Amino acid sequence: MPEFSWEPLDFLDALGVVPVGEEYGISYGYSVERSPLNLALTIWPMAGDVELAIRCDGVAEPVILLNLLGSPGARIVNGKDGKFIEFAAANLFTGRYDITRPAPYGFRLRLEPSWQVTAFSFDV
Repeated sequence: MPEFSWEPLDFLDALGVVPVGEEYGISYGYSVERSPLNLALTIWPMAGDVELAIRCDGVAEPVILLNLLGSPGARIVNGKDGKFIEFAAANLFTGRYDITRPAPYGFRLRLEPSWQVTAFSFDV
């Protein structure tokens, strides 16, 4: 399986936090606080797995918990309606995913002006 296609420096810039990396680059964890919410994003680039959890202070379970297995990649998009990360859904590509083009399906994590998680699809 090809590695997850992404630009870690773009994620650093978009999320505004330095990731906590597991030894040998096995995973990268980002934790962003916007009280009363916490966004935890973990990427396992060698497997292409992504976990997103949004927690609210005082609530035991995550408000949003999303796992994406075998994703070919993600890209940062600065759109007219804000900044977001698009994560490509798994098993939809005949070849290597190129982050310069939008993926046909996946989920989008909007970062600005506020956090929002949505599914997306483009006609291909």
